Amino acid sequence: MGLFSRKKKPEGNIHMRGFPGHIDTCKCLYLGAEKGVKIDFNLLDLTGNEDKADAYLSLSPFGKIPCLGEGDTVISGAAAILPYLDIKGEGQTLTPRKAARLGEQNYWIEVGQHEVLPHIDTLLKEQVLKPMQDSGYSPDQSKIDTALRAIDHVFEEADKQLQDKDYFASDYTFADIHWTPYLHFCEITGHHDLLSKRPNLKLWFDRIKARKNGTQITYNVLPGIEQIKNKELRHVA
Repeated sequence: MGLFSRKKKPEGNIHMRGFPGHIDTCKCLYLGAEKGVKIDFNLLDLTGNEDKADAYLSLSPFGKIPCLGEGDTVISGAAAILPYLDIKGEGQTLTPRKAARLGEQNYWIEVGQHEVLPHIDTLLKEQVLKPMQDSGYSPDQSKIDTALRAIDHVFEEADKQLQDKDYFASDYTFADIHWTPYLHFCEITGHHDLLSKRPNLKLWFDRIKARKNGTQITYNVLPGIEQIKNKELRHVA
């Protein structure tokens, strides 16, 4: 049987290595909470370059982050892990059944990955991660400003897409999973204005923050600034 060939109930023996200040790690963390998949997290300290160590590269030869293991299965990178968790988890798959919705989902995933993620990564590195490595580090404001301008432009288009829609592809899909950490990290790094001036995007984010799996708000699994600084990953029960 192939990796995604049949659905099983979560068995509670899934382990994932990642870092709380890493965007793709947080996508997987959030989807695990959303789908009710039990995940035990182990820290991969990016501030100590553990992702470049031989021990990690033996698991993830190309250094993709995060890395998931379950039994004999080892996969790495969000592109592989997200559909794995979707199939393992509760409820219907997040993959749209209609071609138009699938196209919308994939378009906004790609826009996010290429036009937003690198700039959110810049904010995290300049404002959080580099100061963690060097207490005397002064954030490069020119890099931050460039990143904010780029994000601002894409958020304007995202706001238009969300006009009269609950989610990016109308239904809740992988596009929403990808975009949730983008806005989360904008907010916790202090750039609330990127959201507050865009009513449709803000409504979408408020909707995401209210989603529950049972009685648990799934958004709460994402790390705050202090969790990142303390290198704390939250286990998904």
